[in-house]
Amino acid sequence: MSMTTTSEYQADWEKVQAWPPELRLNLAQSVLGSLQGDVRQQGMRGVPATAVRGIAATDQPPPTDEQVEEWIGEHRLQKLNNSCDQ
Repeated sequence: MSMTTTSEYQADWEKVQAWPPELRLNLAQSVLGSLQGDVRQQGMRGVPATAVRGIAATDQPPPTDEQVEEWIGEHRLQKLNNSCDQ
């Protein structure tokens, strides 16, 4: 199968844009469906959520709103200090 050139792609795209919406949607669904086998063959990306659930869990209670506000303030002050140093 030969590689589609940019001009061929552009010509095809212009034709497709003239199609009625339901036909364009049908084409899009067909194209996406055709990728399912390719995606499965490449395997999973990253780590599944079930494997990382609770990875940052501690035996400590979650921070209070006040603590979070304090951390945000400290971070903003640090950014301000860093920008003034430059």
